[in-house]
Amino acid sequence: MTINQSVLDAKESRVTKSGVIACSGNTVTRSFTDILSVPMIGGLIKSLAVLFVIRTIVLCLFVTSLFFGFYLPDAESNYVTTGFFWGLFWPFFMLVSLATFGPLVCTFCPHGFLGIYLTRFGLRKTLPKRWRNPYLGLGVLLSAYWGAYYAFAPFDSPWITALFFLLLTMIAISAFFIFDGMAYCKYICPMASVKNAFSRVGFAWLSTSSSSCTGCKTFECAKACDYHLSPFTFDQTGSMRHCSLCMDCARACPSVRWRIVKPAYALLQKIRGVGNIDIWTYILLLAVISVTMRFHHALGRTAIAEQFPWARTSQWLLAYFPSLSGYGVDVTGLVALLYALILTVSVCVVGLAIGGKILGINYEKAFSTLGYAFAPLMIIGGLSHVGEFFFLHYYSDIANAVNQLLNLSTNVVEPLARRGEPWLHRFVVFQYIAVLWSIYLFYYRLQFIDVNAWRKWLAFPFITAMPVVYLGLLLYTGYVFATYGAAVRHVH
Repeated sequence: MTINQSVLDAKESRVTKSGVIACSGNTVTRSFTDILSVPMIGGLIKSLAVLFVIRTIVLCLFVTSLFFGFYLPDAESNYVTTGFFWGLFWPFFMLVSLATFGPLVCTFCPHGFLGIYLTRFGLRKTLPKRWRNPYLGLGVLLSAYWGAYYAFAPFDSPWITALFFLLLTMIAISAFFIFDGMAYCKYICPMASVKNAFSRVGFAWLSTSSSSCTGCKTFECAKACDYHLSPFTFDQTGSMRHCSLCMDCARACPSVRWRIVKPAYALLQKIRGVGNIDIWTYILLLAVISVTMRFHHALGRTAIAEQFPWARTSQWLLAYFPSLSGYGVDVTGLVALLYALILTVSVCVVGLAIGGKILGINYEKAFSTLGYAFAPLMIIGGLSHVGEFFFLHYYSDIANAVNQLLNLSTNVVEPLARRGEPWLHRFVVFQYIAVLWSIYLFYYRLQFIDVNAWRKWLAFPFITAMPVVYLGLLLYTGYVFATYGAAVRHVH
């Protein structure tokens, strides 16, 4: 059918109980997997009034958390700032929501909410081409946050947290006012690359109905997008890059669908036209978060913590530069970060390079085709940390933040568990699932390379080197704790 102006006019469309959209005499049938086919959910998601109320509440909570960070800078008296930013936002809005429903966090992001209005009344200049680099935001995240996190132990204190997000807010407001096309969200926001990469693992996918869009000449879904995106291309490219799930396209055109798909649906497709930024996001965050934390936090809590290479190197550095400790620098944390980066990047790059040689393809093709299989190691493996820390920190942090904000109780809520309790180790199963899933994705994505089967089997041990190394690190950590035990006292 041909989509004309009347069909695309959302005001002339209605949703029936059967999930069929009637549009000026034409119909678009929604499948039962389309989330928008559920009247209550679809109506709420596409309601500007509902979204405005939710975004306003989130913005008020954001501003309040900033205020508490400066008003009560002491962590002993301020639960609001760290509770909401690090107990709620990062683990659940970022890791959990992105790995399930996709970039929903961007739908309610206070920066994006402000940006919609600032962009419309701002200077509307075009972001310089040299700044349209997707690695810009990722670099800010790795250096300004994770680098500082490992370098300075109190980095996540209330006032530093508030200062960090205040600076980001000032940068965001300036960028939205000056540049058009929500350029901050696309290229400057530290979470932009993370959001794009992590959402590939989710089981919800935004696209349009190809049958109902045949012959469309109005492109209302693209015209309605403040991010200048074309939802009808998402299936073709295998990417929802830069999409914030604001649903402006769904309000403009009833052919837009948001459907439930297989987990990691986007990782099982050929992906075109997005470069290698997502792959590098997986690799670098795997190094900076998962591997570094296993070096510094996990093995660093064992009785032989001082015997590991990063600990010995930091001791050597402090012997020659003793003033580093006087500035409050966590040298061991920084060295562990450096070792994790070297190990992770080397294993990933060298493994794919050797695998590419065996497959008879160049390194670039091997990297861009197979590199997406690294995704579960960081994303699904990270759920292990979220599950464990919900009982150790997140629950009590969030509960205390709500108590303090609403003045409900003066009693401090205690964590649900203490570190070292055996049952907490069950969450490590997510990391083993991540390893198996990653190996399966390498096997699956090999089908996109047209070579003899024997070449694939010869290359397989090399291209899966990182999942195997990660598995070895998991097993080694368990071995060290079982053999030598935990340190009597650990200071971080």
